[in-house]
Amino acid sequence: MAQAHSAKADNSANGKDKTSVISAGTEIKGNFTSSENLRIDGIIIGDVICKKRLVVGRNGLIKGKVTAASLGVEGKIEGEIHSEGEILLKTSAEVIGIVTAPKMEVEEGALFNGELRIGHAKTTSRSSK
Repeated sequence: MAQAHSAKADNSANGKDKTSVISAGTEIKGNFTSSENLRIDGIIIGDVICKKRLVVGRNGLIKGKVTAASLGVEGKIEGEIHSEGEILLKTSAEVIGIVTAPKMEVEEGALFNGELRIGHAKTTSRSSK
């Protein structure tokens, strides 16, 4: 079975962020958390939390709740998605579920089936007397 690995091409010395990669042929059953950028080309059945940028590659699949700072999708996600930043659905993307983000861009050919909550929630302040 293939394993997740972290690409560390001297990124700390040149200031670039690190990226963890779940390679094609890898299947993870359970929740997965990354404090760095994350690219998924394999399968995750479970919740995914990424503190930075998450990319789901063309062959990638997530079945579960996804939380990320920003998200690019070329593959498939089935579940609830929360992003603090932009979500980009590429032409080959397939997303089924509830999506919450301040902004989402969908390329022609991408499939989205679900509920979309775009924009920042407005807060109301109440003064008490």
